[in-house]
Amino acid sequence: MGASPVFRKLKPHAALVLAQMGATFLYFISEASFNRGLDPKVYTTYRLIIGGFAALPLAYFIEKQERPKLTPKLFGEIVLLSITGTSLPLSLFYASLRCTSPAFVAAMLNTVASTVFILAVILRMERLRIRSPHGIAKVAGSALSLAGVTVMTLYRGLEVGKFKKAPIHIEKSLMHENWVKGSIFAVASCLSLSLSCILQGKTLRKYPTQLSLTVWMNVIGALGAATFAGLTLRKPEAWLIGFGLKMWSVLYGGVVGSGLLVLIQLWCLKAKGPVFTTMFNPLGTVMSVFVAHFLVGEKLYIGSIIGGVTVMAGLYLLLWGKEREGDDQESTLENEAMPDLSPSPSIKHGGVSIEIPEMSATTKTSSDQAIKKIGA
Repeated sequence: MGASPVFRKLKPHAALVLAQMGATFLYFISEASFNRGLDPKVYTTYRLIIGGFAALPLAYFIEKQERPKLTPKLFGEIVLLSITGTSLPLSLFYASLRCTSPAFVAAMLNTVASTVFILAVILRMERLRIRSPHGIAKVAGSALSLAGVTVMTLYRGLEVGKFKKAPIHIEKSLMHENWVKGSIFAVASCLSLSLSCILQGKTLRKYPTQLSLTVWMNVIGALGAATFAGLTLRKPEAWLIGFGLKMWSVLYGGVVGSGLLVLIQLWCLKAKGPVFTTMFNPLGTVMSVFVAHFLVGEKLYIGSIIGGVTVMAGLYLLLWGKEREGDDQESTLENEAMPDLSPSPSIKHGGVSIEIPEMSATTKTSSDQAIKKIGA
């Protein structure tokens, strides 16, 4: 017995909601492990290694006959994509998490869509029609997102306060006091992710096997993260994570964060498109704020709330413009492909209707003379 139509229709919605729940838990378990002494660079390295090995069997068996030949030029593009899409943004992201909070970094991730749009316009990969409604919406949405980021970075405002009845309390490190530094790390992480989105579209056209590309990105990203960690970490014991919270944080980040969540995103991108998939990102921000304040007891600040709401408003305005633009393009293509069903001109002669096919302007004069003779 097959699944009901309603269930099939709601599967992408449920999958993306579960993905945002998984990402929200990922923020807090990684923050807790950092406060226990786990270095973000070590965490990033182990997470990418586990994510690569988790996706390897699927990529090998499912895409065994589909993988294209890997040329040196294509491999160089994959290396660049791996650095900008995995090791660099993750290292910056978790460095920001140590300095700020999960709610803050989750809100910052909503700016990736606007940054991708701006980069695409600068690189002439996307045409901007400023006088059209959807063009105005995309510009206004990008401006709102950047304004929200500015507010979140430069203005903290009054403290909302802790929720005293929160059931969970995570010990805070002194790193959380450096808000400006964490904001800079978050902005740099979003810029790197945005650049990787631009590169990903180009690379996928040459290497369309998504699972195999995920494995390559995780493995190459792990090598980059390990190299950076090896050059900056002076204590070898930093690589020892034990069998407690640090180990579970790394396993969860690798299997769920770099494995399951990536597969859900790729599946929803194929099934519903990028606009639908991106629209669920603010849900992670709302979940992070709820968990941070009511379950963990973290402080909230007016600046973060105002900036986060502004960023989400800008994101939805940008996505609305993108969706309307796509609808207009589809309508234009349908109109161009629609055959001309208007009735052909005809004359009647002896009670019989004779249809006259359309002719060029050069032959129309002679045809008119023939029609007159028939009518006579």
